[in-house]
Amino acid sequence: MRLKIHFIIKHINFKITKKIKEEIRIKFDRNKYQVKISESGFKGETKTLAKEAILDKTDLIVACGGDGTINEIINEIKRRGFKIAIIPIGSGNGIARHFNIPLDISRSLDLILKQNYTNVDIGEVNKSFFLGNVAFGLGADFIKNYQKIKYQGLIGYFFAFVKTLFFMKEKHFIIDIDGERITTSPLILIVSNTNQQGYNFTVTPKAKTDDGLLDMVIIENLSNLKNIKIIFKIIFGLKFNPGDRIYKKISNLNITPHKPINNIQIDGENLNIKDRIYKIKLLKKKLQLISSK
Repeated sequence: MRLKIHFIIKHINFKITKKIKEEIRIKFDRNKYQVKISESGFKGETKTLAKEAILDKTDLIVACGGDGTINEIINEIKRRGFKIAIIPIGSGNGIARHFNIPLDISRSLDLILKQNYTNVDIGEVNKSFFLGNVAFGLGADFIKNYQKIKYQGLIGYFFAFVKTLFFMKEKHFIIDIDGERITTSPLILIVSNTNQQGYNFTVTPKAKTDDGLLDMVIIENLSNLKNIKIIFKIIFGLKFNPGDRIYKKISNLNITPHKPINNIQIDGENLNIKDRIYKIKLLKKKLQLISSK
């Protein structure tokens, strides 16, 4: 019986889409694989295509895109143990980097052919799922600004960071974890399932997707000079001083903003989720994902 695979391609440009299609036709034998290729051209279409793939009883969904594309797909997968794979053609590709998935299209397709699955945990925040991370404060404002900047890639990241750092408004949160309460006005507040946030940047180097825990990092909002020093440590992978951050391994927590906030960041996408309390928890072994780990 042929393995049914549905490739969902986030259409970035014609050249990349064409290359993916050509490589699929070369590598996937029609006698072994029943392949369907779909293109997602606008926000929300990826979810629709993922839903169609599930109704079609697809064996494997392949997300061809960045972290946001992966997120849209996992938010349509309701069945535990569903199988997914990744062809990373986004900008930061934090999730793919965590799983050591090649950024080269041909090599990532070769990895899919090996069918090496790993059981992975995912996170949930107020009924929205994430495989990578959820962030408040700088992380959320940064993504919001990045999406407005005409430059993409590292240059866009740089300009978005500068704009966010100097114009972000101070936010206050109460965090409840297993009876412990933390009051914070953070520069960075992130809860991550992966050890990458994109472009090999990380504030959660100890994070694992199979340990049944999420990694939470709080870095307080200080002066602009001290904040810049912290950002440089993140960019260049320098060691943090003991007092620079709070780093905890957790299974669930509640985050309550002092005032309503307009947005949070989930898997590299800015989402307008306005709630009084953000309840975050881990769902163990929710997916089977092809990786080289």
